[in-house]
Amino acid sequence: MTAVTNANTKKAPQRSKRLRKKLFQDEFATFGFELECEFKDDISEEIISQFVDSFFIDAISGAGLAFGGGLSSKRLSGFVGSNQRYGSTTEADKAKLLAWLKAQPQVASVELGEIIDANYYI
Repeated sequence: MTAVTNANTKKAPQRSKRLRKKLFQDEFATFGFELECEFKDDISEEIISQFVDSFFIDAISGAGLAFGGGLSSKRLSGFVGSNQRYGSTTEADKAKLLAWLKAQPQVASVELGEIIDANYYI
């Protein structure tokens, strides 16, 4: 009976600081959030291109963030994180980006996900 109890209460392995850093764990974990942005139906490719330029210059790079994702004529979606090696996004970054996106006339709707671990999605 003791063996079953011990198997259910396994602890995470102790790792050296160097290994935790390589694996982006514990104090080196980085956090970000998912972004889904839908465009209005009646906008042109040129307006979307101008929006994307402004999005990357003003909202992402200007705030010290990084973005990875995709773009279509209807939607911009991806993951937002910090552009610092071991940096993380905060609720303030999320609120600032949400306010910027909602202020854009090309945007029909915006959804931002919860802040999660950028490497392990937990």
